[in-house]
Amino acid sequence: MKMTLNITAFLSGAIFGFGLLVSGFYNPNNVLSFFDIFGDWKIGLMITFILSIIISAVAFQIIKNKSLSFANNPVQLPDTKQLDLKLFAGAALFGTGWGIAGICPGPALVLVGSLKIEVVYFFIGLIPGLFLIPIFFRK
Repeated sequence: MKMTLNITAFLSGAIFGFGLLVSGFYNPNNVLSFFDIFGDWKIGLMITFILSIIISAVAFQIIKNKSLSFANNPVQLPDTKQLDLKLFAGAALFGTGWGIAGICPGPALVLVGSLKIEVVYFFIGLIPGLFLIPIFFRK
């Protein structure tokens, strides 16, 4: 079971990375241009957003009533549908960081090989955040 899980994770990551490269979402300048609707707006990235939402919605509809994935691993979906402060705070922080830097975690991993200084700045913010969140939201 662990091998199929690893293969599935690898293939999912490879497809995601390929999608970032094809769509141009790996490039922070493209992302920032996408957000600049009154300047050099790159509307073509909207196609990537819309397709991602459609594909995810279809996948969730297919798998929501199943107990096993196609690789015979247990399906683990969130059991809550509640919108709470943690969700809004996380979305706001993520969106703010993405809008300022033009980089989110997926493209940051793609950009590591570029050795651009922006990637270093991104990880300087990301790594402490990963360790601070569990401290702030302890139960």
